[in-house]
Amino acid sequence: MSAAADPTHLRERLVDRLVGEGHVTAPWVEAAFRRVPRHVFLPGLPPAVAYRDDAIPTKRIAGRVVSSSSQPAIMAVMLEQLGVAPGHRVLEIGAGTGYNAALLDEIVGPGGEVTTVDIDEDLAEAARAHLAAAGRPRVRVVCADGAHGHPPRAPYDRIIVTVGAWEVAPAWPRQLVAGGRLVLPLSVRGTQLSVAFIPDGTGLRSISAEPCGFMPMRGALAGPGRDVALASDVVLSVDDRRPLNVIALSRALGAPGESAPSGVGGALGREAFGSLGLWLALESPEHCRLGARLAEGVEESPVPRLVEWPAAGGRQRASMGLVGARGLAALGRRRDERPAAPDSPAELVAHGLGADEGLVERLVHQVRRWHAAGRPGLQRVRITSRPLGAVGDGEGAWVVPKRRSELLVWT
Repeated sequence: MSAAADPTHLRERLVDRLVGEGHVTAPWVEAAFRRVPRHVFLPGLPPAVAYRDDAIPTKRIAGRVVSSSSQPAIMAVMLEQLGVAPGHRVLEIGAGTGYNAALLDEIVGPGGEVTTVDIDEDLAEAARAHLAAAGRPRVRVVCADGAHGHPPRAPYDRIIVTVGAWEVAPAWPRQLVAGGRLVLPLSVRGTQLSVAFIPDGTGLRSISAEPCGFMPMRGALAGPGRDVALASDVVLSVDDRRPLNVIALSRALGAPGESAPSGVGGALGREAFGSLGLWLALESPEHCRLGARLAEGVEESPVPRLVEWPAAGGRQRASMGLVGARGLAALGRRRDERPAAPDSPAELVAHGLGADEGLVERLVHQVRRWHAAGRPGLQRVRITSRPLGAVGDGEGAWVVPKRRSELLVWT
């Protein structure tokens, strides 16, 4: 077998990349990635595809992806945030293919325990089959709504959520041991952050936050956010139920307007969707995100080029900005700029689409304010999740209300 098709060689090369890019630093996380074969959890795909550092869709409902095998890089980041160790009892919300549960099983060892929960019976059954094929029969796979955790095996040393959560489910902190840890992709007004929380009095206190992107939870914890198709290959996302004129916004895609340079530059990818994305989400009620699917060889899209990554049959492009009644303003590079690398430095430019109603100017203003504030990085961000009505010091914090709780965010 050639090295290009050998699963072991491909797995080693992927892990070498994760280590080299700094996503993996803990020896036990590295060892788990080296020992657990991802291709076994993606049967039917060539190993060369399974060992790309890409998210791979595994289930669609009405054409919409509702489950995937997560990108290994963000899986590694979240496992490091989780601080899982041998002997831990772990609950995972979102079984997916079972691959992440297998990594957890490798880390906790025979003295630990892993339970993974998925809302879909077909996904739970597939995860059981994959785990058995990978020699991981100790992992418990449960079909249930993860919003309720899994009380029969509680309490847990660690809880990890691998689907996008609009808020912290009350059940999760209740099912943690004292001194435990919860890691989840949390929506903060539409910007998604992988947040590591520890119990702190009546609520939870963050100890780290990283940018991420996961599909939203379904079931009891589904949030009010919406993904609206403006074209067959363009999706607008907002985190609330604000009125949207979908017809006018769809027409806006074909009506490019003014573009305004911000005078602010830098590496765009993680900083843009982490630090700047959080700033826009907190500062502007008009905040939105845009995504576009580009076929192989296609360069043009109404969605500006902010970040891109490979996807099956082409590329996925993402941007963010502001949305109004009849138009949009979205961040990107200059339209004629072709970056040498996805995260190469560039000046942030606000691009208008349709009748933008001053959105371009407001977007540039926010980018400049973020820059003038020192481009506050996520290492400075502190987040507290607490029950609604809880009393405590929130001076200087943004208050983000949820249904059953509220977030306090300091930047």
